[in-house]
Amino acid sequence: MTDLFHLSLQQLVMRLTMLPVLAAGIIGLIRFRQLPLNMRYLTTLIGFVLPMNVLAFAFMIQHRNNMFLMPVYMVGEFTLLALVFRHTLQSPTFTRAVPWLVGGFAAYALFDSLVPGALAQFRPGQQVVQGALILLLVGLYFRKLLRELRVLQLRREPMFWVSTGLLIYYLGYLQIAIFSNYLLNYSHQLNANVWMIHSFLFIILYSCYSLALWLPQRK
Repeated sequence: MTDLFHLSLQQLVMRLTMLPVLAAGIIGLIRFRQLPLNMRYLTTLIGFVLPMNVLAFAFMIQHRNNMFLMPVYMVGEFTLLALVFRHTLQSPTFTRAVPWLVGGFAAYALFDSLVPGALAQFRPGQQVVQGALILLLVGLYFRKLLRELRVLQLRREPMFWVSTGLLIYYLGYLQIAIFSNYLLNYSHQLNANVWMIHSFLFIILYSCYSLALWLPQRK
């Protein structure tokens, strides 16, 4: 407890990032049988993300490079989110496109990671492509929402919160990825501030996931 009071704001925020992930995982696990298929895939995503983040945090605490986890993390996250949106959109065209989107991104991440030394470096290209693809999924959901207008109360619609969390997170994270060569290498203090902002965005995302899993699910 004494050590907690000696942490900087950046260190404290980074240590708190796992709490909303854990909360979302617990809620999803407790309510799993009541959840529709898209929310079950979201719970599976959280079950995938949680151990990956614990492992990455353990490497960081030991001052060891954890960048080799990123391609696996991104491909797994995008695959499960694509399944979440496939069962939400119920679009035959999008359903046919999902294997191509997932397979194409996985192939790109694999080949990009084969560059010598790539697994020990931050690869902004992979982050940008993944972020753009996920924002595409979010855009398709909001387009469906606006065209069909079947939701009476947005604040009680689980996928609205999932999509809103993803929109906020990836709009912010794309700025980090695009300008990473400047932001992450300018100074140690700026680097720490950038990752603190990332932690805030991550907390917002998983708080939205938690809310989505907690809300009553429409039949």
